[in-house]
Amino acid sequence: MRTKVAIFGSKEFCQRAIQFTEQRSEIILDLYPYTIPSEAPDLLKKLLPCDAILFSGSLPYVASTDVLASIPVPSVYLKQDETEITTTLLAISLKQPLELENMSIDVRESTVIENVLADIKVGEQRPLIYQLEENYALDELVQFHSSAFEKNLLNVAVTSVHAVYDRLTDLGIPVFKMISVKSSFLKTIDRVCQEALLQKSETAKIAAGILDDSILTPEMKDASKKLAHFLHAHCIHAEEGILFYTTQGAIQSALHIPEFQLLAAQVGGQLAFGSGRTLTSAKENALSALRYMRTEQNAGPYLLDEKKELHSLLHSTGSAVELRVIEPVLAEIAEKTALSPAVLSKLATFGQSQQSTQFTANDLASHLGVSRRTAERTIKKLLSSAYANTVGEEMTYRQGRPRAVYELNFPVY
Repeated sequence: MRTKVAIFGSKEFCQRAIQFTEQRSEIILDLYPYTIPSEAPDLLKKLLPCDAILFSGSLPYVASTDVLASIPVPSVYLKQDETEITTTLLAISLKQPLELENMSIDVRESTVIENVLADIKVGEQRPLIYQLEENYALDELVQFHSSAFEKNLLNVAVTSVHAVYDRLTDLGIPVFKMISVKSSFLKTIDRVCQEALLQKSETAKIAAGILDDSILTPEMKDASKKLAHFLHAHCIHAEEGILFYTTQGAIQSALHIPEFQLLAAQVGGQLAFGSGRTLTSAKENALSALRYMRTEQNAGPYLLDEKKELHSLLHSTGSAVELRVIEPVLAEIAEKTALSPAVLSKLATFGQSQQSTQFTANDLASHLGVSRRTAERTIKKLLSSAYANTVGEEMTYRQGRPRAVYELNFPVY
């Protein structure tokens, strides 16, 4: 299975990312170039379905922390290490004499360059060092390098920020960009791809739910059918109550649906979940969670995982998890496609919950709880306004035409 990674960095960094991965057919890159790192949070609001996110450095990553909290895919940043700094200093030395006392340099961690200087035993020679903080000011950083140049016309600047490189070049100041090293990049992208695969395996884990129907009100007697629909679960009646067999990912996806949140709150302490390696262990964990809720008189619902860790699925106050909706984007899509806001919200949760960014009409029909023909009409509307793309075909196991494979092309996080 191919892994789609969203890359956030300067245009040059994005191009180098393409070069670094050109021999890695299992990785697909989706590029989000910016001019300055502070633009990353706004770019994240335009994020298309992906498996993982990689930032060019800690600055855009830290600036995006609040937005990342609502995006359910792993994200990492490329750390500046000794290899990057050593490679940059070597590249400079091949073009001119390397005189550290005539150098100004900005780095993300000053200890990294100090380690390099100690390893190469430069003695008392030291460049002027500026440590980049998460709230650094671009003008202040440009002033740091330009002041060093004014004091010493032999000075050369080394910067980790592409926008600073452009500004210093315009000022006529000799400047080098910090070099992104292929080996460091590939180690980082391999790590985030592994995290993406791990997260997918977690969402695919077997889960079971138990609804104690012994004290349900007459109005709530049809709750089991609704819950089974939201959970994409197989539902059976048993001695313990009504059992739902599903996956951990399906539960996480259901938590983003307002109707499920309301229903889960209504059944209160009568609904619990468990996950495990087998259906039996998942069911046992669900029973343990239900007993906990009865003993502690907590409303829940709770999920007890295979590590015996108990998770509250709704807020501790009992209020529902709010579905994050990018209102202007959905309003624009609704106007262009004539799809209702309710359908668009379900499409957003569909994009978040899939183990792959690619899907068929059958996949969408199953999620929406509609016929394949209805799902195909929805896809056709998305395709006509470029909010979905056809990316290939899937051969059927029986006779018949191949089924088209699609990808959503609008922000779902």
